[in-house]
Amino acid sequence: LYWSSLLIYTSYWIVGFMGRGIRFYVLLGGIVLHTASITFRGIAIEYFPLTNKFESFTGFALACFSVLLFYSRIESYVYRIATFSVGYIFFVVASVCFSSYLMKVSYAPPLMLTIWYVLHVPISFYCYALWTSAFAAAMARYFSGGEDKRRFEYIIDAGFQYGFIAFSISMIFGGLWGYVAWGSYFLWDAKLLWSVIIWFFYATCIHLDYWPASRKYKTPLAIVGFVILLTTYVGTSFLIKSSHSF
Repeated sequence: LYWSSLLIYTSYWIVGFMGRGIRFYVLLGGIVLHTASITFRGIAIEYFPLTNKFESFTGFALACFSVLLFYSRIESYVYRIATFSVGYIFFVVASVCFSSYLMKVSYAPPLMLTIWYVLHVPISFYCYALWTSAFAAAMARYFSGGEDKRRFEYIIDAGFQYGFIAFSISMIFGGLWGYVAWGSYFLWDAKLLWSVIIWFFYATCIHLDYWPASRKYKTPLAIVGFVILLTTYVGTSFLIKSSHSF
């Protein structure tokens, strides 16, 4: 199922330039197979399958593809390529670099065995996917005009707002998980510090509408936010020592 979904996603590089109907159903097929592979993996390990690098990257990829499917009506090659590329790159990196995790069943460590972890991580991924969508819309906006610009501004706003709401909820669950796992709601840890940084960053972004002169900065800030997102999600696991390294 996993390799079949990868094959379907790969075909999207061609199908994505075709009509809305065919690209919608091809992407939907990949998501269904991808979700099924994650589900069966969860059954195999008898827990929610987000416990290592492979599962984390494929989970984030699934979130990106799901958001792209939701916005399938958007007729913009730039938007589709940007959103899809992020998910596809993480999917391929997981397949190539962490394939050893795919071939073996590993059970979750004790600190993950709580409902707060199960709620915290998936919500975070969909929050990241919404901010990735805002980044893609910002890229597309630079190559469009008129009505299209306003459409992409709407997607940027939606990514900012709903991503911020989701991340706020995720941080609450994360604090409860931290208390169960480490005995504290907050630690001076790289992952947590960057999570606070990105929370304040997007909190600022959604308040730009209250200062009309600053609205023009929303598009470039959506791109800057994506860089902060990658630092928070990947950088703190591979470049900085963190207790949250996955």
